[in-house]
Amino acid sequence: MSSLNSLVFNLAKIGNVFNNLDIPENLDLVRYSYMDYISKVMEYDRIYEYYCGESKALREYKMITSRSNLKINTNFIKKFVKEETSYTVGNPVTYESTSDEEMQLIEKMKDIFYDWDENHDAHLMNYLNLFTRIYELYYIDADGNFSAKIIKPTEGYAYRDYNGETLFFVHFFDTEFEEDVEVNGKIISARPKYIDVYTKDFIYHFNDNFEEIRSKDNNKFKRVPVSVGVISTEDYKDSLARDIAGLQDALETNLSDMGNEISDFRNAYMVLENCQFEKDEDLEEMKAKGILEVGKDGKVEWLIKDINDTFVQNTIDRYIDLIYQIGCHINHNEKLQSNLSGITLRSRLISLENKCTTLIKSHKNILKNRIRFICEYLSMKKEGDFNYKRIKIIYTPNIPQDNLSTAQMLSQVPDGVISNQTARTLFGFITNPHQEGEQVKKEMEENQQFEDESLGELYGDKHQHTEANIEE
Repeated sequence: MSSLNSLVFNLAKIGNVFNNLDIPENLDLVRYSYMDYISKVMEYDRIYEYYCGESKALREYKMITSRSNLKINTNFIKKFVKEETSYTVGNPVTYESTSDEEMQLIEKMKDIFYDWDENHDAHLMNYLNLFTRIYELYYIDADGNFSAKIIKPTEGYAYRDYNGETLFFVHFFDTEFEEDVEVNGKIISARPKYIDVYTKDFIYHFNDNFEEIRSKDNNKFKRVPVSVGVISTEDYKDSLARDIAGLQDALETNLSDMGNEISDFRNAYMVLENCQFEKDEDLEEMKAKGILEVGKDGKVEWLIKDINDTFVQNTIDRYIDLIYQIGCHINHNEKLQSNLSGITLRSRLISLENKCTTLIKSHKNILKNRIRFICEYLSMKKEGDFNYKRIKIIYTPNIPQDNLSTAQMLSQVPDGVISNQTARTLFGFITNPHQEGEQVKKEMEENQQFEDESLGELYGDKHQHTEANIEE
């Protein structure tokens, strides 16, 4: 048994509740987790490099001083990640509840989120999709407000027990005040590294040698204040970058070679045989007028580069097609038949929709835990005791929808087959079906009240007029 497994086994055996890092065994476990983090962070850094356009093909492209050395980047990884983010959370995430008490919770959540970055959930989904793992750290800011910070797996590590409960969370960071240094032509970060460890009751502050640099703080949440988002148990090995990085490298290398070939050599040369020019001005005049005077034995022809453009284009097209297939995306540049049905068009999206469904579920797990911490925060402030389990999280995919066809279909459905609530979910422009239903109910009641008042005034006047005539 490895030392790490042995340590974990002993902690579980003695029933040790992981909390106090003053216990040597607990601190040893944190140190082991740091080693595990170091072993994985290189993979996460490599994924992030591809996302930023720093692929292996461009990084290791052979530079030759005698040629153009063009590097052509085709960042499909960033393209696909952003498209999936736009698809899943391009429309804002909404919340609903059938309980009046939890509706108050939703209103309080709106107040909390008002000060947040509008793109917070989008950034969270973006990094979750890219790394297949992301963390959301919760804290109470200086003004006493509930806040959250997105921590990439290159900056954090969560240790979870066999039940999936987070025992502690480690946040690695440095300062921006110290400058990096150059060693042998390579930029080396000289910034001090700091480590914050979050346990159930405390927040510890270490340097990279796990020496306390200041006293620990109390954790007001009494739970490790972090949500862990995971798409796959295979972690980074199941990432999009790992799947298509090789294809993207091959495509970029081929495109760069072609670009340099065209830039360094002309596609055609004019060959002049038995032609004499007395001075350079004659060539300039020929270019200007487009006329060339050739002697009796003179010959003029073009020497054109023999390039198998069909082979080259087929190779590039094959790379691109494989990238789209493995990435589960649609190449919108493909020519489609004009008579394709809506069902046929939608079937082309089935792979992407299945992939995005998994993304949404992983993202929703983070939001469910976020709402749980918000409830604990509101309880601490004595603003109410709410049940986070009664909040329904709704995602509205950001895709074009044929609302006219939906309306026509619903008009033909017999009464009692489908509820109004379900029917509203079928329209793309309705992001919160429950709220929309409440608004419809309110407007109907107002209209009914207006009609009753109008009829009352009308018949009331007639009644008074009739009574006056009788008296006369």
